[in-house]
Amino acid sequence: MEGVRANFPFYTIFKGIPFMAPPVGENRWKEPQPVQPWEGVLRCDRFAPTCMQPPYASEGGLIANEFMGVQMPMDEDCMYLNIWTPAESEEEKLPVAVYFHGGAYTTGLSYLNCFDGEGFNKRGIIFVTIPYRLNIFGFLAHPLLTEESEHKASGNYAYLDLIAGLKWVRRNIRSFGGDPENVTIFGQSAGAGCVRAMCTSPLADGLFRRAIIQSIGVLDHKPFTVWGKDLSTAEQLGRDFWNYCGYTSVEEARQASAQELLDRFMAFGREKRYETDDEQYAGGYLRFGPVERDGYFYPEISADAIRRGHHKEITYVIGSTANEYPYMTPCNIAFAENEICLGRKPAYVYYFQYVPPGAEEEGAHHSVEHHYVFQTLFRSQRPYGGFDFELSNEMADRWAAFFKTGDPNCPEKPYAQWRPYSKEDREVLGITRKGCHMMFCPMSPEREKRIREELERAVNEVK
Repeated sequence: MEGVRANFPFYTIFKGIPFMAPPVGENRWKEPQPVQPWEGVLRCDRFAPTCMQPPYASEGGLIANEFMGVQMPMDEDCMYLNIWTPAESEEEKLPVAVYFHGGAYTTGLSYLNCFDGEGFNKRGIIFVTIPYRLNIFGFLAHPLLTEESEHKASGNYAYLDLIAGLKWVRRNIRSFGGDPENVTIFGQSAGAGCVRAMCTSPLADGLFRRAIIQSIGVLDHKPFTVWGKDLSTAEQLGRDFWNYCGYTSVEEARQASAQELLDRFMAFGREKRYETDDEQYAGGYLRFGPVERDGYFYPEISADAIRRGHHKEITYVIGSTANEYPYMTPCNIAFAENEICLGRKPAYVYYFQYVPPGAEEEGAHHSVEHHYVFQTLFRSQRPYGGFDFELSNEMADRWAAFFKTGDPNCPEKPYAQWRPYSKEDREVLGITRKGCHMMFCPMSPEREKRIREELERAVNEVK
């Protein structure tokens, strides 16, 4: 393979590396298939098209203006990962950070304008982004698809894409100067949900060493959508969608063009189908997302797996922001408490409260930390100042330290030690206008006590 020079010419980017066969035609709604070998040198000099998804650029608002911006080319043939590396030889064995993007499992791309590996390359980290199939392409379950599967499961194709990507990284990252035994996965929003999925599925055993989970409720017992609460419910949603499209067989559904499927998915989602305002039922509108208890990727509900200690016993960083969904912080504290109840390593918890310039109306909103972690403040239209660049340096330093050793503390910053959340020290790292400092967890003592009692009771039941 041949990559291209990054903006800083000592680093190299390999764009658009195939890690599985294109999920098109007969491979649509199937597990990832092996990549066919190619002849000669593969030139990796451009990002692949994004996965099929509703357009964002025309909508305006925070997401479009700050993160999505210009509409990128789309194609169902989109399974190509990207690598940023500072290594000059295969012998360097550098730590590896693998990132999963967010977008409510419906939109998003692995080379968003606020993502970049150069900030981590500067700190001796190899950075990898792996895409995954979205919406109906990545999460459609159907009885006929379940029947044809050797595992008698359907619906979590996106998660299987990430498994395929992580296996590719484990097999090949040495060639880019990386250490396959020192891989950390991290993600934000739906990408964080993907990280949690990897941490709770036995299919991902041995593929990574530690994890950072940004902006989901890690120990949230509710599924992303009720339509994904189990395989049979997800199959009914898939049946409804195929009936809406007029498909009567797997062959017919696979023969439809990707654009036809996307158009029908968007039209299908605009029609209210049930008389309910319940948020978990998407207010009566149908939505596609991860399928719990599918019997293959998920042997059990992910929250139950965590509560019972069936998730990966590794070191975690978890966190949320002050003005995103209010359930996230209590669910993250619950996860940290659960690790204590299980007698495991305590998790590191953060709480991002800082409101950057230009975000006074939104506050410390969902996704606010992106430009800081990736050191891409210059890619935003906001008038960032000196403090913002200092904060970005500190956050990138801490994330990189965790990628290297599992400890997000920096020897050059002994004044701001980030202590893990423990029974003796129930504090989290507050990210505020005064910088990073330890603070009491942002929830009432009564709520914290109730969470601890519930978790201890649940753990005792399992024992």
